[in-house]
Formats: sequence, C-alpha cells, structure tokens
Amino acid sequence: LSQVILSMQLPFAVIPLIHFTSDRAKMGSFCNRAWVRVLAWTTAAVIVGLNMRLVITSVSDWLAAAGEYRWLILAIVIPVAAGLLLLLGWVTFEPFLSHWFKWFGRPPVTLPETAAAALPTPIYRRILVPLDHTNLDRAAIAHAAAMARQYQAKLYLLHVEEGVTSQIYGALASTAEVELGRQYLDDIVKKLGAEAIDVESVVVHSSNPKNEIVRYAREISPDLLVMGAHGHTRFKDLIFGDTINPVRHALDVPILIVRG
Repeated sequence: LSQVILSMQLPFAVIPLIHFTSDRAKMGSFCNRAWVRVLAWTTAAVIVGLNMRLVITSVSDWLAAAGEYRWLILAIVIPVAAGLLLLLGWVTFEPFLSHWFKWFGRPPVTLPETAAAALPTPIYRRILVPLDHTNLDRAAIAHAAAMARQYQAKLYLLHVEEGVTSQIYGALASTAEVELGRQYLDDIVKKLGAEAIDVESVVVHSSNPKNEIVRYAREISPDLLVMGAHGHTRFKDLIFGDTINPVRHALDVPILIVRG
C-alpha cells in the first residue's frame, strides 16, 4: 500500500513542475524548449499510465482477497479514486484553460482617448528629502536638486538622529555623532545654496525614523518625497526597504525612489 501511494503522488509533483518550467513569464530564458516539453509530457503520460495500471492491479488483488467484504473495498476505493482522478485532471488542464480564457475569453482593455489629456500637470514647490548620512544621500540629493532647479522648488532636508543619547535627551543631545550630523547637513545646505537652490534643513531626535518622516511630511505638506533605496535584495528590502515601505503607505504624496 505504501508503494502504491508513493507511486500515485508522482504525477501530482511532475505535472505542476512541467507547467512551471514551461512558463516563459516565470522562467524567462530558462524556459523549457519545445523538445524538452515533448519529452516531459511523454514521461508524465507514461507515469500516469503505469500508475493507473498499478491501481487497477492492486485494487483487483484487494477485491479478490476481500471475499464478502468486497463492497467495503469498492465503497472506499471508488470515491477516493474518482476524487484523485478529478484532482489530477484539474492539475493537468487548469493552466491550459486559464491561458486560453486569458487570450480568448476576455475582452481587451482599452483606455478612453481623453485619459492622458485629463491628467493634471504636476507642479513641485516643496520637495522633502530624508537623509540618513549614507551613500544613498548623494543620489537622492542630486535628483531632488535637479527637480528644484526645474520647478524653482524649495528643498526640505530631514535627518533623524537615532542614537541612545538622542532618544533620551532629544534636542538637548550633544555627542560627536550628533555634531557630525549637523555639520553634514550644514555642508549640504551651503553647497545647494551656492547653486541658488532654496533649502531648509531639520534635525530631529527619535528612535523611529519612519514616524518622524511621516510626521514632518504632514507638517510641511510636500508635493514630492525623494528617498534613497539600497540596490541589494536582502529579505528586508524585498518591497523597497524597511523605511520606504511604511512611509509610502502612510502618506498620500508622490514618492521618487532613487537607487543608490
């Protein structure tokens, strides 16, 4: 019985695997070629055929040995076999049917001709740029400065001090790290001012930069938020990162995400 069950589960693993590896949207250049698909489906058909023969043979042996309890075997085997057969059919043909309905069963989506003309032209007057004193700041400031020149906008630079001293003493905190952060912002303000860009810098002290960015954005009501993002793909950065993702959900403001 254990060997029968182990053999019967093979089609339920092999067939979805063939569907998955034959899907160009998922596999890209690694998608199965035509000859691989032919061999794969031929192998799957052989496996299904051998399994059906195994089931018929095994059930026949059970019925022969059951004697007067044959009705019990039939009452159990027939519903289970029918259910498994239906499930296997669904696993096999559902992707083909979904693909067919996608292309032939749904009307094409068309946009009205006036859709583009009805869009308002964005005007940026206040641009908020949160800075975290990393290499991401350079790219974010470069993009924000370019837009500030084009729209004659004002830049608001925000830096959140997260150190233990800042969390306890707030604005009264005075450490080498805090002073370095202030000097860092002052240098940026001077360089942008030399390029005739209107800029204002703010330093806040908190253990939660995400909340401070949201709070300050609601205070000044910016027209655009520019944030730097890492280019790596660690788990915490799957969806823009652990700071950008909460901020974009909390604010109804256009956000420009600049990869560093």
